[in-house]
Amino acid sequence: MPEPEHHHHPEHVEVAVHSNAGRFPEDGFNHLSADQKVQVELERAAKALGITNLSAWIAKVGGREINPALSYKENDLRGRFVIDLGPRESGGGDA
Repeated sequence: MPEPEHHHHPEHVEVAVHSNAGRFPEDGFNHLSADQKVQVELERAAKALGITNLSAWIAKVGGREINPALSYKENDLRGRFVIDLGPRESGGGDA
């Protein structure tokens, strides 16, 4: 039987979102659960920055595209980082 006193404390990440519309938060980083879906913070950033439609945008960390439907942990993101949010480049590639 599991012992309730030995809860595993959730891991946290520090996140900022940068786009051509600005930065969210304006200063510093938001302290979030590593188990939170990336989409939650992207939606908060979009609202704060006046971005009306995220469907054509992509999120990257360190030049690597991440999946907003997954958590930070599932995207193998740890510690403090900046998410670069921008429109998907059109033309070329797979359609």
